[in-house]
Parts: sequence; C-alpha cells; structure tokens
Amino acid sequence: MPRPGKPFRTVNRLRRTLMLAFAGTAAELALRGSSWASPSSAATPGAGAASAAAAGNAVDAAALRQFVAFSTAITGHKTLDTETARRIYLAFRAHSDTFASDARRLADLAAAANDDANALLAAASKEGLRDACLSVVAAWYTGTVGEGADATVVAYHDALMYQPVADGQSPPTYCRGGPAWWTEAPPAAGVSPPVNRPVTPAPTTGFPVPTTDQPAPPKTTPTPSNRQKESTQ
Repeated sequence: MPRPGKPFRTVNRLRRTLMLAFAGTAAELALRGSSWASPSSAATPGAGAASAAAAGNAVDAAALRQFVAFSTAITGHKTLDTETARRIYLAFRAHSDTFASDARRLADLAAAANDDANALLAAASKEGLRDACLSVVAAWYTGTVGEGADATVVAYHDALMYQPVADGQSPPTYCRGGPAWWTEAPPAAGVSPPVNRPVTPAPTTGFPVPTTDQPAPPKTTPTPSNRQKESTQ
C-alpha cells in the first residue's frame, strides 16, 4: 500500500523535469540565435516552396493571349475562358518541354490563316504540328490534357462538349435545378420550323387509252386436239 502523499511527490518531480527541459530548450535557442525569434531575419517557413509553386504556375501574359487567339481560331469559339486557357497551357507545358515553342508557332500560323480553322489545320500539318493542334482542340472539348494515368483534368463543367446542350442539359453529376427538375419541359430548340414545299408529281410513262374496238381474231386457226380428231372418225 503506497504511503500517503507519494502521488503528489511524483507529480512534483514530473513538473520539475518538464520545466527544466523547457528551460534548457529555450537557452539553446537563445544561444544559437534562432531565426524564429526574429521574423525579419529569415524567410517564413514554407515560403520557398510557395514561391516555387507560384513560379511554376506563371504564364507570360503575351504567351497566354497568343494561346487564346490560336484556340479561338482552331475551335471556332469566340468566348473561351481565359482561366481555362491558362490551365490548359500549364498542363501542356508540364507534359511537353517543347509546348511553349509549339504554341508560339501555332499562334503565328493562326494569324497567317486569318482565323480559318481549315487553313490553320492544313498549315499546322505542313509544319509537323498537326498532332499538337488537334491535342489542343481535344483539351478544350474534353477538359483533359493527356491520356490514361498521366491525364490532367483542367475543366469539367466548362468543357466545350457540353456547350451545345447547356441550355437544357447540365454536365453529368451536376444538378440543374431543384427536385425532379428533369420533369420540366425542355427549352425551345431555337431552330426554325420545317417549311412545307410543294411536291412536284413524279414523271410517269402515261396511262393506257381505253378503246371500244374488239380485238382482232388470231391469224392462224388452232390445231384440233386428239379428242376432236377421234370424234370425227
């Protein structure tokens, strides 16, 4: 059976041990001149990693404008989102070391083609940039850069493949309205009604002309059958 007062003595010893440990740590930090004591003398912890990440996500403003101009020309969409364009540019740059230079060449070809998509694709094919050109188109329409496990998702709701039906159908997993919103009548299609055009009768070979004349008798007399020959004998 423990003696009275022993638990209190144990707590006091533990307290003194912790206090001595903290005092020793404080003294060591003071002797080393820790940068924690002077924020102005050292960078904030993690600032280097944040700066590196910011530098990796930076896109030159002129390069981004050129990429948007090329994307507008090759897709035919005049209202492309700038933030989505930046994400696509960064994803391609992470996948390919030559993308930045390829993007500049594609922008020059787009300007020379006067924003004609067919002429631009033909010029890119001649310059060996057909795959790069079509990859950008695929990224805008699918919201994905790359394939398989290396693919990078850059957009989902704003992917161009959902835009043609955006007035009446939301992307998968998105709820367009409240409960049972899909039971509402769909919006107008926005196309003109069919036009009734007069139908021209198809040409024919003519109709037979009725006649009251009796058909002419055959020119030859039928040959009598064997039964008729036997009856005459």
